[in-house]
Amino acid sequence: MGIHNIKSNGNKEIVLNFITPHQKWGIHSTYSDNLMMLTLNRGGTVIWLSEDDAASADIQDNDWIELFNINGAVAGRAVVSQRVKNGMVLMYHSQEKIINTPGSEITGVRGGIHNSVTRIVLKPTHMIGGYAQLSYGFNYYGTIGTNRDEFVVVRKMDKVDWLDTPRGDERAFAVQQQGESA
Repeated sequence: MGIHNIKSNGNKEIVLNFITPHQKWGIHSTYSDNLMMLTLNRGGTVIWLSEDDAASADIQDNDWIELFNINGAVAGRAVVSQRVKNGMVLMYHSQEKIINTPGSEITGVRGGIHNSVTRIVLKPTHMIGGYAQLSYGFNYYGTIGTNRDEFVVVRKMDKVDWLDTPRGDERAFAVQQQGESA
C-alpha cells in the first residue's frame, strides 16, 4: 500500500508542501479559458515543482502528475522549474478543471482543483463582535492562510484517463455519491 492506504501506481511518491498563490494570467477563474490566455500557458491544469524534487520522483517537464492527501486529489501537467524551492509544490489559485483535465487515478473522477487537497479552517477573529462578518452567506466562510500549510503526496500518473467513455466502476460511483459528478 502507498501513503494514506492508497494503492501505489508503481511510481515513486514524494511528500511536498503545497501552496496556492494567485495565478499569473488571470483573476480567479476569469480569462483562464479563452484562446489568447491559453496560449500563455500549457492550456490546462499545471502544477509547478522544483527540478530536484522532480528528479527524485522521476518526473519530467510536462508529465501528467497527481497530488493527493487525505482531503482529495488533483491531476495536472508538471512544470519543472528552477524557480520553485525544493520541498514545495505550487498550483496557481482558481484553475478551472474545464479544460484539459484527465481523471484522477485515485478518485476516478475529473482531476480536481487546488481546493481539492486543502481544508477549510475558520479564522477565530472572524467570529467575534456580532457585526456583519457573522451574517450567513453562501460560501462566506472560506479558507484563510492555513490553506497554504498543507502537505501532499506527488507522483507521476501511470495512466491518463480522459473519462470520455461511459464508466460504471465502484470507485467513481462512491465519489459521485458524495456529491461530485464525473
